[in-house]
Amino acid sequence: MSNNINDPTKTNLAGKPPMGGQPTVNLPEIATRVEQNVKPVVDEAQRVAAQTSVSGRRAVSRGTMFLAFYLWLLSGLVMLSLFARRTDLFPGDMSITAQLQRRRWPWLRKFFYSVSEIGFPKWAVPQTVGLAAVFWALRFRLEAIFILLTGSSTLLNAIVKRVIKRPRPTAERVTVVRVINEPSFPSGHVMHYVNFYGLLIYLLSSNWRSGKLRNILIGICTALILCIGPSRIYLGAHWPSDVLAGYLYGSMWFVGLMTLYLRVKAWLHPKFGKPPEVVKPLRQPGDDDGED
Repeated sequence: MSNNINDPTKTNLAGKPPMGGQPTVNLPEIATRVEQNVKPVVDEAQRVAAQTSVSGRRAVSRGTMFLAFYLWLLSGLVMLSLFARRTDLFPGDMSITAQLQRRRWPWLRKFFYSVSEIGFPKWAVPQTVGLAAVFWALRFRLEAIFILLTGSSTLLNAIVKRVIKRPRPTAERVTVVRVINEPSFPSGHVMHYVNFYGLLIYLLSSNWRSGKLRNILIGICTALILCIGPSRIYLGAHWPSDVLAGYLYGSMWFVGLMTLYLRVKAWLHPKFGKPPEVVKPLRQPGDDDGED
């Protein structure tokens, strides 16, 4: 007679464990089922992304034109920083803040609070990692890497703040919603939004054809970039000059990041010849080597 009769881990002919036994867990079978359910969704998302995207070389051309828009924003940045190091207030800092904070509408306060809240690390880090994971899953590997690189603007922000050492607005001068114990110039929120949401606008506009979803996402990202500056002033976290510097420094970093992106993109999608085999996994999906 078989020795398996008294083995509590064995199942009976009906596929159920005997009395007092524990059911076995077949991990490979579970993993296979999960893969079977998830893979069609991922494959379909990759197919749609490939069909709606333009070629890599065309993305380089469109992206270069888009990049030129930011160049005019960089003038006067050094002079602005030197002035901030020598004074607590710029002309118009107090008056602009007072005018903006005079609007004490509850909906406006909630709106600006929400716009600013998603820029703090507890929300910004998951957003960045999550969006990079989505692009990676859609086989836009280079774009996923540069999404993660937008976090490098935080390093620049920390360095400039330590050099300028400008104090933040105080409750004696303006209404302060949240006290933050670090220098004020330039605004880190603004720099992060310009780079993170600016990159998303850049990738959507240069890599995908016009469509309803793409245009909605571009509109949301643009609104966040435009609204983060006023929100930081309204909440008493920064002076208007801090916000202006955040836009300028953020744009400067963004231009450098996009210049590097375009150089790598052009290397992956050359006009003549083919890229090395080792970098082909970074090429975007649906790209035709013969397409202009």
